Amino acid sequence: MELELLPVTDPGRTFVAQCEEHAPDFASRAAEHDRDATFPIENIEAMQKSGAFAACVPEEHGGLGLTSLHDLTVGVNRLARGDGSTAIASNMHLGATWVATRAWREATAYGDAAVAELTGGMLSGVGAGALVACVLITEYGTTPGYPLTELTRAEGGWLLNGRKGFGTLSPVADLYLVQARRRLDDDDQIVFASVLAGSDGVEMKDNWDALGMRASGSQDLVFRDCLVPDEAVFVSGQWGGNGTSHLIGMISGVTGLVGAFLGIAEEVRRIVVESVMTRRKAPSDRLLSERSAIQRAVAEMEIDLAASRAMLSRTTAHLDEYFASHDPEQVTINDLHRLNADVQCTKTFVNRKAVDVVDRALTASGGAGYLTASPLSRLYRDVRAGPFMQTYSPNEAYEYIGKVTLGLDPTLDL
Repeated sequence: MELELLPVTDPGRTFVAQCEEHAPDFASRAAEHDRDATFPIENIEAMQKSGAFAACVPEEHGGLGLTSLHDLTVGVNRLARGDGSTAIASNMHLGATWVATRAWREATAYGDAAVAELTGGMLSGVGAGALVACVLITEYGTTPGYPLTELTRAEGGWLLNGRKGFGTLSPVADLYLVQARRRLDDDDQIVFASVLAGSDGVEMKDNWDALGMRASGSQDLVFRDCLVPDEAVFVSGQWGGNGTSHLIGMISGVTGLVGAFLGIAEEVRRIVVESVMTRRKAPSDRLLSERSAIQRAVAEMEIDLAASRAMLSRTTAHLDEYFASHDPEQVTINDLHRLNADVQCTKTFVNRKAVDVVDRALTASGGAGYLTASPLSRLYRDVRAGPFMQTYSPNEAYEYIGKVTLGLDPTLDL
Protein backbone atom coordinates (compact mmCIF):
# COMPACT_ATOMS: atom_id res chain seq x y z
CA MET A 1 0.00 0.00 0.00
CA GLU A 2 1.37 3.39 -1.04
CA LEU A 3 0.71 6.17 1.46
CA GLU A 4 0.47 8.85 -1.22
CA LEU A 5 -1.88 11.81 -1.24
CA LEU A 6 -5.31 10.89 -2.61
CA PRO A 7 -8.13 13.03 -4.03
CA VAL A 8 -11.20 13.56 -1.86
CA THR A 9 -13.82 14.81 -4.34
CA ASP A 10 -15.39 13.24 -7.43
CA PRO A 11 -14.00 15.87 -9.85
CA GLY A 12 -10.66 15.45 -8.12
CA ARG A 13 -10.67 11.70 -8.60
CA THR A 14 -11.36 12.17 -12.31
CA PHE A 15 -8.61 14.77 -12.65
CA VAL A 16 -6.02 12.75 -10.74
CA ALA A 17 -6.82 9.65 -12.82
CA GLN A 18 -6.25 11.71 -15.97
CA CYS A 19 -2.91 12.97 -14.64
CA GLU A 20 -1.82 9.45 -13.67
CA GLU A 21 -2.60 8.31 -17.21
CA HIS A 22 -0.61 11.17 -18.74
CA ALA A 23 2.47 10.85 -16.51
CA PRO A 24 4.10 7.74 -18.07
CA ASP A 25 3.65 9.21 -21.55
CA PHE A 26 5.24 12.49 -20.49
CA ALA A 27 8.10 10.62 -18.80
CA SER A 28 8.93 8.83 -22.06
CA ARG A 29 10.18 12.06 -23.66
CA ALA A 30 11.17 14.11 -20.61
CA ALA A 31 14.89 13.39 -21.03
CA GLU A 32 14.87 14.51 -24.67
CA HIS A 33 13.11 17.80 -23.95
CA ASP A 34 15.39 18.40 -20.96
CA ARG A 35 18.52 17.81 -23.03
CA ASP A 36 17.37 20.09 -25.86
CA ALA A 37 15.62 22.65 -23.62
CA THR A 38 12.52 22.34 -25.81
CA PHE A 39 8.94 22.79 -24.67
CA PRO A 40 6.79 19.61 -24.81
CA ILE A 41 3.89 21.04 -26.80
CA GLU A 42 2.52 17.53 -27.29
CA ASN A 43 2.02 17.17 -23.52
CA ILE A 44 -0.17 20.25 -23.33
CA GLU A 45 -2.16 19.15 -26.37
CA ALA A 46 -2.73 15.77 -24.73
CA MET A 47 -4.07 17.41 -21.55
CA GLN A 48 -6.37 19.62 -23.59
CA LYS A 49 -7.69 16.58 -25.43
CA SER A 50 -8.30 14.56 -22.26
CA GLY A 51 -10.03 17.45 -20.51
CA ALA A 52 -7.44 17.63 -17.73
CA PHE A 53 -6.61 21.23 -18.65
CA ALA A 54 -10.25 22.15 -18.03
CA ALA A 55 -10.34 20.53 -14.59
CA CYS A 56 -11.01 23.78 -12.69
CA VAL A 57 -13.50 25.13 -15.23
CA PRO A 58 -17.17 24.99 -14.08
CA GLU A 59 -19.27 22.25 -15.63
CA GLU A 60 -21.50 24.85 -17.28
CA HIS A 61 -18.44 26.06 -19.19
CA GLY A 62 -17.35 22.55 -20.22
CA GLY A 63 -14.99 21.59 -17.37
CA LEU A 64 -14.87 19.14 -14.50
CA GLY A 65 -15.90 21.69 -11.87
CA LEU A 66 -12.92 20.99 -9.62
CA THR A 67 -12.82 23.46 -6.71
CA SER A 68 -10.61 21.58 -4.23
CA LEU A 69 -7.08 22.94 -4.00
CA HIS A 70 -6.14 19.70 -2.28
CA ASP A 71 -7.18 17.65 -5.30
CA LEU A 72 -5.66 20.12 -7.75
CA THR A 73 -2.39 19.73 -5.86
CA VAL A 74 -2.63 15.92 -5.96
CA GLY A 75 -3.10 15.98 -9.75
CA VAL A 76 -0.07 18.22 -10.32
CA ASN A 77 1.85 15.93 -7.97
CA ARG A 78 1.14 12.99 -10.28
CA LEU A 79 2.17 14.93 -13.38
CA ALA A 80 5.52 15.75 -11.78
CA ARG A 81 6.29 12.07 -11.39
CA GLY A 82 6.35 11.95 -15.17
CA ASP A 83 7.85 15.34 -16.01
CA GLY A 84 8.44 18.17 -13.56
CA SER A 85 8.60 20.80 -16.32
CA THR A 86 5.17 19.88 -17.64
CA ALA A 87 3.80 19.80 -14.09
CA ILE A 88 4.83 23.35 -13.20
CA ALA A 89 3.74 24.62 -16.62
CA SER A 90 0.33 22.97 -16.20
CA ASN A 91 0.00 24.41 -12.71
CA MET A 92 0.36 27.90 -14.20
CA HIS A 93 -2.76 27.35 -16.33
CA LEU A 94 -4.73 25.32 -13.78
CA GLY A 95 -4.20 27.88 -11.02
CA ALA A 96 -5.30 30.67 -13.37
CA THR A 97 -8.53 28.87 -14.22
CA TRP A 98 -9.23 28.15 -10.52
CA VAL A 99 -8.96 31.88 -9.79
CA ALA A 100 -10.98 32.80 -12.88
CA THR A 101 -13.77 30.44 -11.82
CA ARG A 102 -13.91 32.00 -8.38
CA ALA A 103 -13.98 35.50 -9.91
CA TRP A 104 -16.69 34.46 -12.40
CA ARG A 105 -18.92 33.02 -9.69
CA GLU A 106 -18.49 36.10 -7.51
CA ALA A 107 -19.13 38.50 -10.40
CA THR A 108 -22.21 36.55 -11.47
CA ALA A 109 -23.60 36.51 -7.94
CA TYR A 110 -23.04 40.23 -7.39
CA GLY A 111 -24.05 41.45 -10.84
CA ASP A 112 -20.65 42.57 -12.11
CA ALA A 113 -21.38 42.01 -15.78
CA ALA A 114 -17.99 43.16 -17.07
CA VAL A 115 -15.95 40.75 -14.94
CA ALA A 116 -18.45 37.94 -15.51
CA GLU A 117 -18.14 38.39 -19.27
CA LEU A 118 -14.32 38.58 -19.20
CA THR A 119 -13.82 35.52 -16.98
CA GLY A 120 -16.70 33.58 -18.50
CA GLY A 121 -15.28 33.96 -21.99
CA MET A 122 -11.91 32.73 -20.82
CA LEU A 123 -13.44 29.73 -19.05
CA SER A 124 -15.53 28.76 -22.06
CA GLY A 125 -12.42 28.82 -24.22
CA VAL A 126 -10.56 26.57 -21.80
CA GLY A 127 -13.55 24.25 -21.46
CA ALA A 128 -13.67 23.84 -25.24
CA GLY A 129 -9.98 22.93 -25.30
CA ALA A 130 -9.22 26.03 -27.34
CA LEU A 131 -7.38 28.27 -24.87
CA VAL A 132 -4.27 28.02 -22.70
CA ALA A 133 -3.70 30.77 -20.11
CA CYS A 134 -0.35 31.90 -18.76
CA VAL A 135 0.02 34.19 -15.73
CA LEU A 136 2.94 36.62 -15.91
CA ILE A 137 3.89 38.02 -12.52
CA THR A 138 7.62 37.69 -11.86
CA GLU A 139 9.91 40.62 -12.67
CA TYR A 140 13.60 41.09 -12.05
CA GLY A 141 14.43 43.49 -9.25
CA THR A 142 11.05 43.57 -7.52
CA THR A 143 8.60 41.25 -5.80
CA PRO A 144 5.00 40.19 -6.50
CA GLY A 145 2.65 42.95 -5.43
CA TYR A 146 5.07 45.62 -6.64
CA PRO A 147 5.07 45.18 -10.43
CA LEU A 148 7.16 47.60 -12.45
CA THR A 149 5.34 46.71 -15.65
CA GLU A 150 2.84 49.51 -16.14
CA LEU A 151 -0.41 50.48 -17.87
CA THR A 152 -0.80 54.06 -19.06
CA ARG A 153 -3.92 55.63 -20.51
CA ALA A 154 -4.15 55.82 -24.31
CA GLU A 155 -6.82 56.19 -26.93
CA GLY A 156 -8.82 52.98 -27.04
CA GLY A 157 -7.65 51.68 -23.68
CA TRP A 158 -4.25 51.30 -22.01
CA LEU A 159 -0.67 50.85 -23.19
CA LEU A 160 1.23 48.03 -21.50
CA ASN A 161 5.00 48.36 -21.09
CA GLY A 162 7.42 46.17 -19.17
CA ARG A 163 9.32 42.90 -19.02
CA LYS A 164 8.31 39.67 -17.32
CA GLY A 165 10.65 36.84 -16.40
CA PHE A 166 9.98 33.16 -15.77
CA GLY A 167 7.04 33.10 -18.17
CA THR A 168 6.40 29.39 -17.67
CA LEU A 169 4.06 27.88 -20.31
CA SER A 170 4.29 31.00 -22.49
CA PRO A 171 5.47 29.15 -25.65
CA VAL A 172 1.99 27.64 -26.10
CA ALA A 173 -0.20 30.17 -24.28
CA ASP A 174 -3.09 31.77 -26.14
CA LEU A 175 -3.73 34.31 -23.41
CA TYR A 176 -1.32 36.16 -21.13
CA LEU A 177 -2.61 37.46 -17.80
CA VAL A 178 -0.07 40.17 -17.06
CA GLN A 179 0.27 41.68 -13.60
CA ALA A 180 0.89 45.41 -13.93
CA ARG A 181 0.71 48.73 -12.15
CA ARG A 182 -1.96 51.27 -13.08
CA ARG A 183 -1.70 54.79 -11.68
CA LEU A 184 -4.92 56.75 -11.40
CA ASP A 185 -5.41 60.22 -9.96
CA ASP A 186 -6.77 58.85 -6.69
CA ASP A 187 -5.53 55.27 -6.79
CA ASP A 188 -2.46 53.13 -7.49
CA GLN A 189 -3.61 49.67 -8.49
CA ILE A 190 -2.36 46.18 -9.20
CA VAL A 191 -4.24 44.94 -12.25
CA PHE A 192 -4.14 41.99 -14.59
CA ALA A 193 -4.17 42.82 -18.28
CA SER A 194 -5.54 40.12 -20.59
CA VAL A 195 -3.36 40.05 -23.69
CA LEU A 196 -3.81 37.66 -26.61
CA ALA A 197 -0.68 35.91 -27.84
CA GLY A 198 0.55 37.47 -31.05
CA SER A 199 -0.74 40.93 -30.19
CA ASP A 200 1.22 43.91 -31.44
CA GLY A 201 3.85 44.96 -28.94
CA VAL A 202 4.46 41.46 -27.49
CA GLU A 203 7.87 39.84 -27.86
CA MET A 204 8.81 36.38 -26.62
CA LYS A 205 12.56 36.28 -25.99
CA ASP A 206 13.17 32.52 -26.34
CA ASN A 207 15.93 32.82 -23.73
CA TRP A 208 15.14 30.06 -21.24
CA ASP A 209 18.38 28.16 -20.49
CA ALA A 210 18.54 26.99 -16.88
CA LEU A 211 20.06 24.37 -14.62
CA GLY A 212 16.77 22.51 -14.20
CA MET A 213 13.15 22.60 -15.40
CA ARG A 214 14.68 23.09 -18.82
CA ALA A 215 11.50 22.07 -20.66
CA SER A 216 9.18 24.48 -18.82
CA GLY A 217 9.34 27.27 -21.41
CA SER A 218 9.99 29.88 -18.72
CA GLN A 219 11.25 32.55 -21.09
CA ASP A 220 11.06 36.33 -20.74
CA LEU A 221 8.31 38.35 -22.42
CA VAL A 222 8.59 42.04 -23.29
CA PHE A 223 5.64 44.36 -23.78
CA ARG A 224 6.14 47.59 -25.70
CA ASP A 225 3.12 49.87 -26.13
CA CYS A 226 0.82 46.86 -26.25
CA LEU A 227 -2.75 48.20 -26.42
CA VAL A 228 -5.14 46.66 -23.87
CA PRO A 229 -8.84 47.63 -24.02
CA ASP A 230 -10.64 48.74 -20.87
CA GLU A 231 -12.72 45.58 -20.70
CA ALA A 232 -9.56 43.42 -20.66
CA VAL A 233 -8.24 44.90 -17.39
CA PHE A 234 -9.08 43.25 -14.06
CA VAL A 235 -8.31 45.05 -10.78
CA SER A 236 -6.54 42.83 -8.23
CA GLY A 237 -5.80 45.28 -5.41
CA GLN A 238 -3.63 48.18 -4.32
CA TRP A 239 -0.11 48.44 -5.70
CA GLY A 240 2.18 47.42 -2.85
CA GLY A 241 -0.79 46.23 -0.84
CA ASN A 242 -2.30 42.87 -0.06
CA GLY A 243 -5.86 42.76 -1.34
CA THR A 244 -7.98 39.66 -1.05
CA SER A 245 -7.80 38.91 -4.79
CA HIS A 246 -4.02 39.24 -4.74
CA LEU A 247 -3.63 36.88 -1.77
CA ILE A 248 -6.11 34.31 -3.06
CA GLY A 249 -4.28 34.22 -6.38
CA MET A 250 -0.96 33.82 -4.58
CA ILE A 251 -2.24 30.96 -2.43
CA SER A 252 -3.87 29.06 -5.29
CA GLY A 253 -0.75 29.23 -7.43
CA VAL A 254 1.64 27.91 -4.78
CA THR A 255 0.02 24.69 -3.56
CA GLY A 256 0.25 22.93 -6.91
CA LEU A 257 3.92 23.85 -7.21
CA VAL A 258 4.58 22.32 -3.80
CA GLY A 259 2.80 19.18 -4.95
CA ALA A 260 5.02 19.07 -8.02
CA PHE A 261 8.27 19.07 -6.05
CA LEU A 262 6.90 16.45 -3.69
CA GLY A 263 6.07 14.38 -6.78
CA ILE A 264 9.65 14.66 -8.02
CA ALA A 265 10.92 13.43 -4.66
CA GLU A 266 8.44 10.53 -4.69
CA GLU A 267 9.54 9.49 -8.17
CA VAL A 268 13.20 9.59 -7.14
CA ARG A 269 12.40 7.46 -4.10
CA ARG A 270 10.65 4.90 -6.35
CA ILE A 271 13.59 4.71 -8.75
CA VAL A 272 16.17 4.27 -6.01
CA VAL A 273 14.21 1.72 -3.99
CA GLU A 274 13.75 -0.43 -7.10
CA SER A 275 17.44 -0.06 -7.90
CA VAL A 276 18.87 -1.04 -4.51
CA MET A 277 16.52 -4.04 -4.33
CA THR A 278 18.00 -5.50 -7.53
CA ARG A 279 21.65 -4.33 -7.67
CA ARG A 280 24.51 -6.27 -6.09
CA LYS A 281 28.08 -5.28 -5.37
CA ALA A 282 31.29 -7.24 -4.97
CA PRO A 283 32.98 -8.74 -3.10
CA SER A 284 30.05 -10.00 -0.99
CA ASP A 285 27.61 -9.89 -3.91
CA ARG A 286 24.91 -8.87 -1.45
CA LEU A 287 21.98 -6.75 -2.55
CA LEU A 288 22.53 -3.09 -1.86
CA SER A 289 19.27 -3.09 0.08
CA GLU A 290 20.89 -5.41 2.64
CA ARG A 291 23.47 -2.80 3.61
CA SER A 292 22.75 -0.77 6.73
CA ALA A 293 23.86 2.53 5.18
CA ILE A 294 21.38 2.08 2.34
CA GLN A 295 18.63 1.12 4.77
CA ARG A 296 19.22 4.27 6.78
CA ALA A 297 19.19 6.47 3.66
CA VAL A 298 15.90 4.91 2.53
CA ALA A 299 14.41 5.29 6.02
CA GLU A 300 15.32 8.98 6.12
CA MET A 301 13.72 9.44 2.71
CA GLU A 302 10.53 7.78 3.94
CA ILE A 303 10.42 9.97 7.05
CA ASP A 304 10.83 13.14 5.02
CA LEU A 305 8.19 12.08 2.49
CA ALA A 306 5.72 11.13 5.23
CA ALA A 307 6.16 14.49 6.96
CA SER A 308 5.89 16.39 3.67
CA ARG A 309 2.70 14.60 2.64
CA ALA A 310 1.13 15.21 6.03
CA MET A 311 1.97 18.90 6.01
CA LEU A 312 0.79 19.49 2.44
CA SER A 313 -2.42 17.51 2.96
CA ARG A 314 -3.25 19.43 6.14
CA THR A 315 -2.56 22.82 4.58
CA THR A 316 -4.63 22.21 1.45
CA ALA A 317 -7.47 20.69 3.50
CA HIS A 318 -7.57 23.86 5.61
CA LEU A 319 -7.72 25.98 2.46
CA ASP A 320 -10.59 23.94 1.04
CA GLU A 321 -12.49 24.15 4.30
CA TYR A 322 -12.04 27.91 4.54
CA PHE A 323 -13.03 28.75 0.96
CA ALA A 324 -16.01 26.38 1.08
CA SER A 325 -17.34 27.88 4.32
CA HIS A 326 -16.78 31.59 3.58
CA ASP A 327 -18.68 33.64 1.05
CA PRO A 328 -16.55 36.27 -0.73
CA GLU A 329 -17.66 39.06 1.61
CA GLN A 330 -16.68 36.93 4.64
CA VAL A 331 -13.09 36.46 3.49
CA THR A 332 -10.79 38.79 5.43
CA ILE A 333 -7.26 40.01 4.88
CA ASN A 334 -6.17 38.75 8.30
CA ASP A 335 -7.55 35.27 7.58
CA LEU A 336 -5.80 35.15 4.23
CA HIS A 337 -2.48 36.22 5.72
CA ARG A 338 -2.72 33.42 8.30
CA LEU A 339 -3.60 30.91 5.58
CA ASN A 340 -0.85 32.21 3.31
CA ALA A 341 1.72 32.07 6.11
CA ASP A 342 0.79 28.42 6.59
CA VAL A 343 1.13 27.85 2.84
CA GLN A 344 4.58 29.44 2.96
CA CYS A 345 5.58 27.23 5.90
CA THR A 346 4.51 24.18 3.92
CA LYS A 347 6.25 25.36 0.75
CA THR A 348 9.49 26.00 2.62
CA PHE A 349 9.40 22.69 4.47
CA VAL A 350 8.36 20.45 1.56
CA ASN A 351 10.78 22.03 -0.91
CA ARG A 352 13.64 21.63 1.56
CA LYS A 353 12.73 17.99 2.26
CA ALA A 354 12.30 17.22 -1.43
CA VAL A 355 15.87 18.37 -2.05
CA ASP A 356 17.04 16.27 0.92
CA VAL A 357 15.26 13.18 -0.43
CA VAL A 358 16.84 13.55 -3.85
CA ASP A 359 20.30 14.15 -2.35
CA ARG A 360 20.04 10.97 -0.25
CA ALA A 361 18.76 9.04 -3.23
CA LEU A 362 21.75 10.05 -5.30
CA THR A 363 24.04 8.99 -2.45
CA ALA A 364 22.31 5.60 -2.31
CA SER A 365 22.52 5.14 -6.08
CA GLY A 366 26.21 5.92 -6.26
CA GLY A 367 27.90 7.29 -9.34
CA ALA A 368 25.34 5.74 -11.68
CA GLY A 369 22.77 8.35 -10.69
CA TYR A 370 25.15 11.17 -11.60
CA LEU A 371 25.33 10.14 -15.24
CA THR A 372 23.19 11.99 -17.77
CA ALA A 373 21.67 8.70 -18.90
CA SER A 374 20.08 8.28 -15.48
CA PRO A 375 16.77 10.07 -14.80
CA LEU A 376 18.15 10.84 -11.34
CA SER A 377 20.52 13.43 -12.77
CA ARG A 378 17.62 15.34 -14.34
CA LEU A 379 15.46 15.06 -11.23
CA TYR A 380 18.41 16.19 -9.09
CA ARG A 381 18.53 19.42 -11.12
CA ASP A 382 14.76 19.88 -11.36
CA VAL A 383 14.04 19.58 -7.66
CA ARG A 384 16.38 22.47 -6.90
CA ALA A 385 14.04 24.91 -8.58
CA GLY A 386 11.48 24.51 -5.78
CA PRO A 387 12.82 27.00 -3.22
CA PHE A 388 13.19 29.72 -5.87
CA MET A 389 9.61 29.45 -7.13
CA GLN A 390 7.53 32.55 -6.39
CA THR A 391 5.76 33.22 -4.24
CA TYR A 392 7.88 33.45 -2.07
CA SER A 393 11.60 32.85 -2.44
CA PRO A 394 13.28 31.72 0.82
CA ASN A 395 14.42 35.15 2.04
CA GLU A 396 10.98 36.64 1.46
CA ALA A 397 9.18 33.62 2.93
CA TYR A 398 11.00 33.79 6.27
CA GLU A 399 10.33 37.50 6.57
CA TYR A 400 6.65 37.07 5.69
CA ILE A 401 6.04 34.11 8.01
CA GLY A 402 7.80 35.88 10.87
CA LYS A 403 5.85 39.11 10.44
CA VAL A 404 2.48 37.36 10.27
CA THR A 405 3.28 35.24 13.32
CA LEU A 406 4.43 38.28 15.30
CA GLY A 407 1.37 40.32 14.37
CA LEU A 408 3.39 42.81 12.33
CA ASP A 409 2.49 44.44 9.03
CA PRO A 410 3.33 41.62 6.57
CA THR A 411 4.45 44.00 3.83
CA LEU A 412 7.87 42.85 2.70
CA ASP A 413 10.84 45.14 3.33
CA LEU A 414 11.98 46.24 -0.09
